Amino acid sequence: MLESRLSNKISIYFIGMMSSKILSVLLIPLYAFYVSASALGYYDYMQTVMSITIPIVYVAIWEAILKFVLSESNEVTRKKVISTSAFFSMAITLFLAVLVFVILYKFTSQPLSIILLVPIMFVTYGLAVIWQYLARSLEQNKVYVFAGVVSTIINFLAVLILVCFVDLKLEGLFLSYIFGQFSIIVFIERKLCIRNYLRIGHFDYGVLRKMLTFSAPLVLNLISLWLMSAFGRFIITNELGTNANGLFSFANKFSLIITMIGSVITMAIVEEAILSTREKGINPQFEKNIELICKIFQYAILIAVPMIVIFYSFISQTDYYASLKYAPWLLLYAVATTVSANVGSIFQAINKTRYQFITTVIGSLMTVSISYIFIASIGIYSVIVGQIVGSIVMLFARYLLVNKYVNFKINWIPVINMTVLFIMTTIICLNVSVTMNIVIFLIITAGICFTNFTLLRNAYIRIFKKVDRQI
Repeated sequence: MLESRLSNKISIYFIGMMSSKILSVLLIPLYAFYVSASALGYYDYMQTVMSITIPIVYVAIWEAILKFVLSESNEVTRKKVISTSAFFSMAITLFLAVLVFVILYKFTSQPLSIILLVPIMFVTYGLAVIWQYLARSLEQNKVYVFAGVVSTIINFLAVLILVCFVDLKLEGLFLSYIFGQFSIIVFIERKLCIRNYLRIGHFDYGVLRKMLTFSAPLVLNLISLWLMSAFGRFIITNELGTNANGLFSFANKFSLIITMIGSVITMAIVEEAILSTREKGINPQFEKNIELICKIFQYAILIAVPMIVIFYSFISQTDYYASLKYAPWLLLYAVATTVSANVGSIFQAINKTRYQFITTVIGSLMTVSISYIFIASIGIYSVIVGQIVGSIVMLFARYLLVNKYVNFKINWIPVINMTVLFIMTTIICLNVSVTMNIVIFLIITAGICFTNFTLLRNAYIRIFKKVDRQI
């Protein structure tokens, strides 16, 4: 039952993610040819600030929405949770818009257009996250997925028009993102009519206090995750400049694809962990699921290395070609972070979120320390090494602490072997011709298909039968 339900959720999320993120992948060459490294660096810098500001100001209340609505069967209580969280979020949104505008107006020399667009970007993103989690908590996963698809299409078309044709450059990037996030709110509202849940009489300070008590430790966890994943951009920008941050941001786009796919798995894992706890406790199938997830992602990044080198051969005349030497290594960080998030979901299911925070702090401190110590000597590589080491330390810290409360064992030998193979493959691919990378890609793909022939055949048969039944 658990495996089937988890598989269905992953399938829904994955289909939506693939249909939307394909367009996100197509944005990469557009950035290469139409956006300067310094403009992309500043845009990425402001999104980095946004990614830490939103969880703090909103107290990551979306995590409490998911937990309190999913785990509650009483309809009246569910309506109280939705109303309380929505009214709280709207009040926070007004405060945030004014705060960001005043700070930018007083302390930056950016044009007025940018000063106006940045706070709008902040608040549309914040509300979009809330509405997405409301959809997930109501178990309207298809609505959640299609909202993301619509958002990505609108963002892509807006970049195409505003950046490539109208040549609005930085303003075009901000406007495109705002349109995309706003479309999420509109789509979910049209489909689910969240406004019908909102009643002043349903607002409950007691419920809000419980929700914030649950989500507040997760804010600290998200801050620590931000220190691990995004603080490096601050270090690069301050020490090496926005141009260097633009190169890092571009190289990071490839690992973000892996992270996006991983987030799909994590969303399903968290939901099933919460639901299974409500029903009968952590299911032993979780071990096999996470081992399989780790295996799949390690295969994916192994195939991705020669593909990245091949892609860069098409943009060899742009500023971003210099970022090739960074891109493959960031894939390792993406996988370690994804597996760590899946293991950490158990803490949420058993209400031990403080350990999620503690383990993230450990990993973040490792990341920040390595980045700062070596930024002067090895530049951007210091941030990459810091992220990889920090995420691996966080993963093993979570694994050890989880086993204090539940029996959760993973066979690490295949994981280590695949990691060594990835490192060797990356070193070779970065030092051989494009032709050799094509050969390496074909060899790796054939090897993976051969060693997993039975698994792939069974998956194909299962999909074929499902499609045949629907026909």
